Amino acid sequence: MIRNVRNTSSGNAGKTPRTRWQTILSLILAVTILSCFIPMQMLRAQDPETSESGEQIVAGATGETTTGSDVDFRSKGVGQQKMEIPSLDKVQCASYFCYDRTTGQVIIAKEENKKVYPASMTKILTLALALEYLDPHEIITVSKTAMDATTPNSTMMGVVTGEELEANELYFGMMLPSGNDAANVLAEEIAKHYNAQKGALPTTTPLPTPPEDGPVTEDPNTFSLIGQFAYIANMKIQELGLTNSHFMNPNGLHNERHYTTAHDLAMMFDYALNFEDFCTVISAPTHFFKADNKHPFDGWKKVSNTNHLLTDPYMIGLDSHCVEVFGGKTGTTKVAGTGMTVLTINENGHEIITCVCGIPYDMADHQTVYIASIVREANLKCWESDPVHRVDGNMIDNRGYNAPVEDSPSGQKGNVTVSSPDGPTEETSEPSETTLAPTTETTASVTPAAKEEKKSLMQKHPVLVIVLVVLATIVVCMIVLTIVSVSRVKRRRRKAGIRKVKF
Repeated sequence: MIRNVRNTSSGNAGKTPRTRWQTILSLILAVTILSCFIPMQMLRAQDPETSESGEQIVAGATGETTTGSDVDFRSKGVGQQKMEIPSLDKVQCASYFCYDRTTGQVIIAKEENKKVYPASMTKILTLALALEYLDPHEIITVSKTAMDATTPNSTMMGVVTGEELEANELYFGMMLPSGNDAANVLAEEIAKHYNAQKGALPTTTPLPTPPEDGPVTEDPNTFSLIGQFAYIANMKIQELGLTNSHFMNPNGLHNERHYTTAHDLAMMFDYALNFEDFCTVISAPTHFFKADNKHPFDGWKKVSNTNHLLTDPYMIGLDSHCVEVFGGKTGTTKVAGTGMTVLTINENGHEIITCVCGIPYDMADHQTVYIASIVREANLKCWESDPVHRVDGNMIDNRGYNAPVEDSPSGQKGNVTVSSPDGPTEETSEPSETTLAPTTETTASVTPAAKEEKKSLMQKHPVLVIVLVVLATIVVCMIVLTIVSVSRVKRRRRKAGIRKVKF
């Protein structure tokens, strides 16, 4: 029996409030799905898992990726490749001399006392004398005589007559791009400072440097400033006990009376390494010049070191026990050929000077690989004589380099110092406790698959994530609205006195 059941009007029959809410929610759901579908194609263009044309990239079972156009975007192996340097017996040069300045021993040598022309390796001694006589922060004015003494086709720093700049800038301008103009400017200043500090030049030097057409006995104080510099340089050469060298200029431009040997050049380099600022200059891969009266902004020019082993030491080989190419100086003229004097540090902590002279000019493009071969052999011989590990890291740590990926740096850098020949032979210090040991993660190359694993779901499938979020929001809204609707219906029934039908 039915009690107190209210009749509904015929116009609202079958249309309870609950039915209306369900209809409204269904419409909202349909509209929302349609609105998500329309911009989906726009979102696909931003999806990293799709190609530029919107085609889905599919990963196969082997990890290969393809698109609808069958274009394979994976690496085909482009990168730095393995290379082999020539063996020592294949190196063509007039002479070389490899000297262990830590022990004072000769490692390997070839015709080390043969007369050669040093070319721009002359600047090793020029910089040493500049550091001996000049203040690196004093302002120097470029003279016309210094500029007139350069040749148009020679390498230049780029200074001009009347330019005022620090001696420090001239150091880098002379050594990195091998600027003959900078060498001449420094030479004149060295002569001036010698006169101011020590007075007139002595006339008792056995090998004076007269002008081109002057007699040997002429008073050196009557020479030009550059001629006086050459006289000072020759006095230093004799002071070092070198008997097979004689300089005529500060830059190494060819002159029959401007000569040396691989042994003597190595000893000049050994002397220059006693100056900390010399070590700073020769180990710099690049340098930016500061503003001056002719160039109103910092960084008006960038120069790079002509010593390519400094930035690409990997050519020597990680198995050579050479842990660092510290720095050096190249030299090239048509008559002299090409060569380099360079300092390397062995794994056992020994400092090795390698001087290579007279690589034929028509083989100047072999300079780096030939010197790498000699440096490699010297380091191997040095290690064999003292196979004790004292320096951590390897030669390409903290350097820009073109090594193949598998020859990546170890992540450690040896704490190498450069000492004078008479100083302590132990050139290393123990790595600090905070030094990180090499790990697979830091040394291994990151493959595309590894990068893919590190992506979040949002990065890999942004469209899918957006759609799921929208649908989840709709479901939550429907549940909330249904609860609210049911509650309202119950309240209306209670107010109207409607009871459930009971049988």
